[in-house]
Amino acid sequence: MFNGGLTVPPAMASLLSQDGYIDLPRHGQRLREMYRAESLHFEPRALSPFALTVFCGNLALVEETFAHGLAPDLSRTETPFKIGYASMAVLGSQRVSGDIPRSLRHLEILRLLCGKGLPVDLEDIMGFTALHHATAAPNASEDFTRCLLQHGANVNHRNRFGEISLLGCMQLDLVPIISILLEHGVDLDIPDADGVTARHHYLYCGPRVIAVVADSIRKRSGVVAPRTDKCCDTCAVRGVKLKICGHCKVARYCSQKCQAAARPVHKSECTAFSPYTTVTVEPFYETFGRTMPVADYTRRLFGYPTSDASFSERHTRTSHVPRGLRNGPKVLVVKVQIPALGEGGMGDLLIYTKRRAFACTIRRVDNSHEYDRLSAAVRNHGIAGVKAYFMAELESRDKLVVKISDVLAEQPW
Repeated sequence: MFNGGLTVPPAMASLLSQDGYIDLPRHGQRLREMYRAESLHFEPRALSPFALTVFCGNLALVEETFAHGLAPDLSRTETPFKIGYASMAVLGSQRVSGDIPRSLRHLEILRLLCGKGLPVDLEDIMGFTALHHATAAPNASEDFTRCLLQHGANVNHRNRFGEISLLGCMQLDLVPIISILLEHGVDLDIPDADGVTARHHYLYCGPRVIAVVADSIRKRSGVVAPRTDKCCDTCAVRGVKLKICGHCKVARYCSQKCQAAARPVHKSECTAFSPYTTVTVEPFYETFGRTMPVADYTRRLFGYPTSDASFSERHTRTSHVPRGLRNGPKVLVVKVQIPALGEGGMGDLLIYTKRRAFACTIRRVDNSHEYDRLSAAVRNHGIAGVKAYFMAELESRDKLVVKISDVLAEQPW
């Protein structure tokens, strides 16, 4: 009777009847499309009174239902899609709007239901749990994600496609949600039905995703990389102007006191710019292609949310020579990329800063020895062997010194 306007067509039921996780060869993509198409018929008014109350975010009515002993078994599901009440609260928060302040209290309802023994990991017919819905774009919610995990949601739950929530979040660039899942120990090595793992996939999801996942991998291994966070290396304070160590140009401190406190440890790893720690290359400023990450173009191509700022003229401009070099060398954090193979087995290296105030290429023909040293540093220590971040000094428009001895943590740009 209370079907929520949903049905499961025979063709969809047939695909769902397959054993195990459903991969692409077994029509996984077709099943996704059928699920989306049928979901468009969802009609909240065709839910049970309790489910409708939860979906609409009416906390007072939910409390009244419990007070009168009329609440249903919280382990049951509703509609042919078998949607649980935790998912009802999450989906309602994403789809119901209201004009009265605090009239929609879905999060409080979810907390109340959890306190009443609500199973938070009930699957629907697609294997989606409330956590899958809470972490899905375009309405992913940090609050609902944290609430579900705090009440025992399985961060590694796999849907019918073998996917954990993290995989979808990485594809959609949902960095705050990714951070929460990583904090709760999500497993990076669980493969989906097609064999894709988060540990492999994150390398192709753009710099923001790469930075947060790589940082988590290092922390789990007890490894620390330079410039992981924008904070004082001693007291970790944020939001203040930081000064760099004048010797190594890598370490950062908020005050002389913090620098002095760090000195006993830092002096053993503090190395200056020298012929042994750097390469000196000649920037080439001929116009080249845009510097937008391929992952962002892919997201926009498939209709996924992307930041308009990512496509601004400043962030996608080509070669650019910085100003102010008359005042001495400019200390920069640069990204070095090996974009493609070319004649001789290697293309020009692409180098730029976060705001593209400096952007150039490095040609092997100009200095093959230094080019090869820089390329080796990227290939041996960079992200998937194709990009890495370094400190550098631009001494003149035609002389860039890159400190390859200190490979910085992956940056979110």
